Amino acid sequence: MSLPKKKSVLTGIVLTAGTAVGAGMFSLPVVSSGMWFIFSIFSLLLLWFLNYLSAIYLLEANIQFEPGASFDTIVKKILGKTWNSLTGISIAFLLYILLYAYFSAFGSIISNTLDWEVLNNISWYQGLLSLIFGCCLATIVWLSTRMVGRISSILVIGMVITFVLSMFGLAINVDTIKLFDINGQSSEYLQYTWAALPYYMTSFGFATIVPSLYKHYGQNTDTIRKGLLFGSVLALLVYALFIFVIFGNISRPEFVVVNESGGNIGDLVNALGQNGSSETLNITLTVFSNFAIITSFLGVGLGLFDYIADTFSFADSPKGRFYTACITFLPSGIASFFFPDGFIAAIGFAGLVVVFGLFIVPYAMVVKTRRLKKTASYKVPGGKALLVFFLFSSLVVAIFHILGMLDYLPKW
Repeated sequence: MSLPKKKSVLTGIVLTAGTAVGAGMFSLPVVSSGMWFIFSIFSLLLLWFLNYLSAIYLLEANIQFEPGASFDTIVKKILGKTWNSLTGISIAFLLYILLYAYFSAFGSIISNTLDWEVLNNISWYQGLLSLIFGCCLATIVWLSTRMVGRISSILVIGMVITFVLSMFGLAINVDTIKLFDINGQSSEYLQYTWAALPYYMTSFGFATIVPSLYKHYGQNTDTIRKGLLFGSVLALLVYALFIFVIFGNISRPEFVVVNESGGNIGDLVNALGQNGSSETLNITLTVFSNFAIITSFLGVGLGLFDYIADTFSFADSPKGRFYTACITFLPSGIASFFFPDGFIAAIGFAGLVVVFGLFIVPYAMVVKTRRLKKTASYKVPGGKALLVFFLFSSLVVAIFHILGMLDYLPKW
């Protein structure tokens, strides 16, 4: 009798990295422009570690059930219906917020790509582009889940190629004076760190993949943990490289203009284009940003689409999928028309929701299962001290976001 074939950890690495890396990475240089490069790297390391803890704590709770149990099932069985309802609402809100962010990003990057000077002076122009192009992509989700998968696969390949090309082109032009702000008039960096941390929280968020990995690998928790670790480190390196090349090409004072323009993806790409980069590099970077937005939009849109269909029990027919698509995409699309420059703000709001759904909820589940002394094949080391650190740090990040919203924290 032959032994079952051992599944490769590579799948877990790719799924983890793919879940983490997306269009949200474009918010990182913008919100980090005050604290600049060194503090940005420290922030990346801290928030990566918290997100990794979030994932393995969720894994510890997940393995109390059979492979295939959803996040919804886990929360309901461990914490009860009230917690499950709050989690469900927060996840739906998170997906709507992210969809709005990507709708907003569409208008910005397409406006920058087309560069129609006459229309760019019209206030509603960018919002209209967001709505039109977002709804065109929403049609793909409405037509078929299979089509979303096929298009996303092509886009991911294109995104990887254009990312490598654009990062290489920007890396060879890195100016250390800009990167380390050597000639900076202001030496204040630390005070701008606190308002940026919630955006870093959102940019990882790979804990959502844990139930899928558990379903794929079964009780092989060591392979799951390695997939989460190596995949998240890969995402960490991608983010660090992105911040490195951006800060090495755009000076800190120049980000004041980017932030005042709204800090959207188009503003960032436009600032890179004004710093002497070649036309070919500008085109490659623009193509990469479009691929990143579309891939993230389709992924989040499909997740929310399935959630809405399940919640309202809509049939998987053209009519039922049309109703689902309208409820899924129209609220975010209409909001982006009236508020076209909300990309950065939306990513920040998403961070607040992530703290509850992917940090407080896993903490509560682990505390309860350990209190009940349920046996498990995997338990996160570190005991109560690490759990307390995890909860405290998560709550501090949430408080920073609230203070930032109320303008109690300095922003560059």
